[in-house]
Amino acid sequence: MPTAKRPAKKTVAAKKTAAAKKTAAAKKTAAAKKTAEPSVDGYFIQQPTDKRVLLEKLRALVVKGVPDATVSIKWGVPVYQRNGRNMCALAAFKDHVAINFFVAPNVLADPGKKLEGGKTNRMLKVRTAAEIDAATISRWVKAAAAAYA
Repeated sequence: MPTAKRPAKKTVAAKKTAAAKKTAAAKKTAAAKKTAEPSVDGYFIQQPTDKRVLLEKLRALVVKGVPDATVSIKWGVPVYQRNGRNMCALAAFKDHVAINFFVAPNVLADPGKKLEGGKTNRMLKVRTAAEIDAATISRWVKAAAAAYA
């Protein structure tokens, strides 16, 4: 009666090779997750052309007004931060785009009552390029940044 062969024990080298393969697979998965994370540029690219044009104009005002602000995707939209605090966000909606300032209403002078919102933030809705008052928006961006200086 033939005896059954026992499986050979793994050598130390074989164990190291298996561990290295697992580590490489984990690194690939982590890299895939990083590239799968939404990017700020990706957010703009995926918007319809009419809204993308408006968002790019607002983006340029934010970048020009506060060049040291950092931007990342939060809540699915680009959020600009200064000193680790949310300063403003850009977002596209069905009928408009918006810039949302995360500061108290008294920080932003708004005699024309263009801003909407409550006690902790203010939002400007933009439907056309003509509604982008660069001087006023730049002033609001700088005021929001100064609140977090």
